[in-house]
Amino acid sequence: MNRSLLAITTALLLTSVSAVAADIPKVVLDPRLEGRADGTRELVIDARIAPGWILYASDFEQPQIGPRVARITLADGTHAEGALRSVDAREGHGRSFAGDYGYTYFSQRGQLRLPIAAGSTPVSGTLRAQVCFEESGLCELVQQEIAAR
Repeated sequence: MNRSLLAITTALLLTSVSAVAADIPKVVLDPRLEGRADGTRELVIDARIAPGWILYASDFEQPQIGPRVARITLADGTHAEGALRSVDAREGHGRSFAGDYGYTYFSQRGQLRLPIAAGSTPVSGTLRAQVCFEESGLCELVQQEIAAR
């Protein structure tokens, strides 16, 4: 009887801890637009990353099996004027049954920058990326709407 009660209590505790952990955002984004002297703009996304988690960056070749590269899809007819860049991302290496691969990532804080055509309209879109908890290897896909003025 005591063993059953202990097992039920443990299961409930683990379920509630998992539910709370799922509610904590792994990545909080702060997008903004910066103007340049030539009239073009740059979408700047500062990311705060939860302790123990990493956010994969945008500047590596996505392996067939492995981490997903960060990407931004712009909305409302806005066009990028160049590639998404990661600022001060760290380098890492991994191996899967498909072979060795390299990647870049952020820990705690990161910044992504995307050149945007000239204009004065707000910019919106979607960031798609991947975060992983380093200790356990648990990974989650990220899909967050962004809007900057």
